[in-house]
Parts: sequence; structure tokens; C-alpha cells
Amino acid sequence: MLAQNIHVEQVGNIAIATVITPLLSVAEGAEIVAELTDRMRYNNARHFILDLKEVEFMDSSFIGAIVGLLQDVSHMRGRIALCNCQENVAFLFKVTRLDNVFPIFDCVEDAQEELEG
Repeated sequence: MLAQNIHVEQVGNIAIATVITPLLSVAEGAEIVAELTDRMRYNNARHFILDLKEVEFMDSSFIGAIVGLLQDVSHMRGRIALCNCQENVAFLFKVTRLDNVFPIFDCVEDAQEELEG
């Protein structure tokens, strides 16, 4: 069961995880990855959007977890996109060069359009 500050909805083959907390910790990251993995296995989700609008700080283990998820998703020709990243979160992905791996969008709709196309 997901924590109250994480909401996942699925639209077609796209699962959208909205994180509503300023701190994305190891525990919450593990919950998100577990839920998205279940969506991939049991609900035919192939693409994933992480809406990080409220996240001010992200534990580095979360990055490792979504990189691991990406390996599973790529076997299905799926993708993971990020959106609504605050400046310091976007900077973290940029400095690690993971912005080349996880495209970053300004809003969920733009990410969804890209993944559907």
C-alpha cells in the first residue's frame, strides 16, 4: 500500500506517479518503484511519468532505484520521464548526466504526449 504522499494513476499504458512530499526518501522511493513494477507486470504499463512537483530533496538511492526500474522497462521498449522538477532536483539529474537518460518535462501533459508519440 502506497504512502499518503504518493499517488499513482494509470492512463492506458502510462503510469503517472505524483509525489507530494518535499523529501523523497529511501522508503518512499522503494514504494514507488515497487508500485510501478507491479503496474508493469500486472496492468500492462509500459511508460512511466514521475511528477516531482513537491520534491525539494531526493535521496541518491532513489536515483539508483529508478535506474534499476529503467532496465526492466527498457526490455519492454518503455520509457521513464520526469516532470515538474524543482531547480535543485533538475540540477541533480543534470550534474549526473541522467537528464540524457530520463527526459525532463515542464508538465505531466507534455511528458504524456511525448511518451504516447
